Amino acid sequence: RFYDLFLNRHPEALPYFEGVNLEHQATLLTMALIMIEAHYSHDYPATEHYLKVLGHRHHHDGIPLALFPKFRDCLLETLAEVHGEEWDDVLARHWREAIDKATRTMFEGYERPYTF
Repeated sequence: RFYDLFLNRHPEALPYFEGVNLEHQATLLTMALIMIEAHYSHDYPATEHYLKVLGHRHHHDGIPLALFPKFRDCLLETLAEVHGEEWDDVLARHWREAIDKATRTMFEGYERPYTF
């Protein structure tokens, strides 16, 4: 659902997904959400490292920084849909804070080389 929303709403992102198996990409996104929550809740060094490497990969793939807020907004909209009636202002705020914190960490890897 997320990628349908994101790519339909932001067709400028389509070139970055050419040849990408979106089912596999959805699995990677699920793993990233787990890392985002763990980074937000616990600040594990492993999650920080993962997010910096992910940021470096996005830079290497030429993903422009301007897409990140658009990605976040579509992700929040999808999370709201998935959570259904459980979604409220508090949960929305926590997810936004978690995604923004993870994005800041990804930018550290984006701005300077960071690898395994």
